Amino acid sequence: MISETYWASIKVVPASAQKNGEVSAESVLLRLITERGRPSVKISASEQSAGLALVGPTGTKDTYVQLGAWGTASSLRLKNEDGGERVVKP
Repeated sequence: MISETYWASIKVVPASAQKNGEVSAESVLLRLITERGRPSVKISASEQSAGLALVGPTGTKDTYVQLGAWGTASSLRLKNEDGGERVVKP
């Protein structure tokens, strides 16, 4: 039997200025990390927004699902490694 080790982390991320001049809110970030160190599940929450990201395996960079709610808007983004992408908004 192969032994697999996974990690989880919870972090409070302080508010900070972004490159575009906006200020991001303080948030809480939960990451579930694979045995190779890839954060495959990310859940974040702040007073202004909440989101969930599920990313592809190690070795991929553009395979993911993002679900988010910002203020009064929400969206679902699906992206494949081959460049296929779909964004769903109500």
